[in-house]
Amino acid sequence: MKIYLAIPYSGIEEESFLVANKITAQLMQKGHIVFSPISHNHCLAVNHNLPKGWEFWKEVDTCFIEWCDELYVVELLKDGQNKILNSKGVTAEMIIANTLDKPIHFIKETL
Repeated sequence: MKIYLAIPYSGIEEESFLVANKITAQLMQKGHIVFSPISHNHCLAVNHNLPKGWEFWKEVDTCFIEWCDELYVVELLKDGQNKILNSKGVTAEMIIANTLDKPIHFIKETL
């Protein structure tokens, strides 16, 4: 199965990167093909001074949401708050997936 892994990022970049990598590896160990925009693009943004916000990555991410079979959303809980509630990117990714009739699954993770 082809999975797009969405995870809140802004304001918790390094934590999101580590969690995204862990979950991506777990899914790949189960035989899935995974595109994790944070795993794949965080190093590019950090090391090559690229923007980190949704507006810059929207076109790339939309292509991969179209490609995937399912969208997995990591519900990051930090200090009792679910970080997807304030995530512009994750909200947009879920809207795109809904528009394309892609199933959405949630994974809870506490920081």
